[in-house]
Amino acid sequence: MTTDIVVDLGLKSAEEVALLATVVDAFVQQFLGRNRQTSDAPEVMVRTAFSPDGEVSKAVIFQDRKWADAFVNFWENQKAQDHAA
Repeated sequence: MTTDIVVDLGLKSAEEVALLATVVDAFVQQFLGRNRQTSDAPEVMVRTAFSPDGEVSKAVIFQDRKWADAFVNFWENQKAQDHAA
């Protein structure tokens, strides 16, 4: 039995919601570009929830801690670059 690793992201704007979609795609594409020969690939699921006050929350779910950790680093870097632009 596997345990899901859940990365909860409270997104503060519609721009961050859009950025997340782009970052998830880029994260998977980056892996595929470098590692086509391996069967060790990230399994990713994204779940959307809304708080009672309408705030968007996203949960990015992984099957392996190493992919969750790698995604968190990738997300933080991409978010910082987006804010710097």
